[in-house]
Amino acid sequence: MILPLLLCVATAAAQQVAYGQCGGLSWTGATTCAVGSTCVYQNAYYSSVFLYRIALQRQCVPGAVSSTSSLKTTTSAPITSKTSTTLTTKVSSTLASTTKSPVSTAAVEYFITLYVILQSFIHPNSNPTNSKVSGDSYSQTGFDPTLTQPAAGNPLGNPNLQGYTTTGGFNWIGYLVETYNNTLMLSYNFASGGATTNASLVAPFAPTVLSFIDQVDQFVQYIPSGPWSSGNTLFGIWIGVNDVGNAWYLSNYTTVLGQIMDSYFTEIQRLYNVGGRNFLFLTVPPTQDSPLFIAEGTAVQASIATAISQYNAALVSRVAAFKAANAGSNTWVYDTQVPFLNAINNPTAYGSADATCINADGVSCLWWNDYHPSQIVHKLVAQGAASLLKGIFW
Repeated sequence: MILPLLLCVATAAAQQVAYGQCGGLSWTGATTCAVGSTCVYQNAYYSSVFLYRIALQRQCVPGAVSSTSSLKTTTSAPITSKTSTTLTTKVSSTLASTTKSPVSTAAVEYFITLYVILQSFIHPNSNPTNSKVSGDSYSQTGFDPTLTQPAAGNPLGNPNLQGYTTTGGFNWIGYLVETYNNTLMLSYNFASGGATTNASLVAPFAPTVLSFIDQVDQFVQYIPSGPWSSGNTLFGIWIGVNDVGNAWYLSNYTTVLGQIMDSYFTEIQRLYNVGGRNFLFLTVPPTQDSPLFIAEGTAVQASIATAISQYNAALVSRVAAFKAANAGSNTWVYDTQVPFLNAINNPTAYGSADATCINADGVSCLWWNDYHPSQIVHKLVAQGAASLLKGIFW
């Protein structure tokens, strides 16, 4: 099993663990990596956009070649929290060990997931153009569809397992692919960090950010048909954090929410039209309980919680309408509030000192930074998804 190796790597003093941050603007932590890893500059889509600053980030990547890229703060593209589209292949063959074995493509099942789990915040009394602050997607692994493709022994294709995440280790995609299954799973993850569903409705922090619509376009471009089929494929969609985060304060939020849902399910219909029949929808988690929003005060927290509840209720209603209108469709709604609140309400049970503890090691606190949950929470999300679909796709 790869995960325990990642979590238990011993490091010398002033050395960063595998996949931990080792550099970037305003970075004051360790700048050298443990034996076996190299401090590598990530491209703009991985570099973290923290609140009130952009940190062009370096990460300790096992076996990587040291990057010579320069950190040009005046020319580098802003970091985006774009929609992410992930195609995860599940091979139907039980494995007796943690080493995944190649199998016939005839036995392959696919889990195609589209994520837009953006970390964005606009204060209601500020200029949206100047004060938008965003972080990377909860789902991002840094996959480039034009590079090495997923295969047995290399389930993410590129970059290598675990990918470039904002957890200090696996995110929930990694756990589903590598931990909570008894088969080989291959992930095609188009996540790049920072989008809204429809940029014309809720603007992202930069015009270069790809929307959910753009991401579905990308999916259709690269994998519009086989080897996946209607019967062996699950489409999972996690979207909405950025829509809520960038629109919760609007006086016409309810109207905008309806328009967002129209765009959302126009894209779901596109997936159905190209053959998608099995759909997993993930709700927006309780981001009002993140250290970021706790710092904004209880009034902001309450407003965001209300906006999230409205979003999730609208999602459930639209899913039911979609299922009724599309013959042969199977739908599941996964309430991500459950795993998040499980951890938030019981932090010490998961090794965290409290519900607001932050640590970039990803395993000793609930939060990797003030808006990104750690591996602890991602693991719970993956457990819940696998349990919901046990005997069907897991």
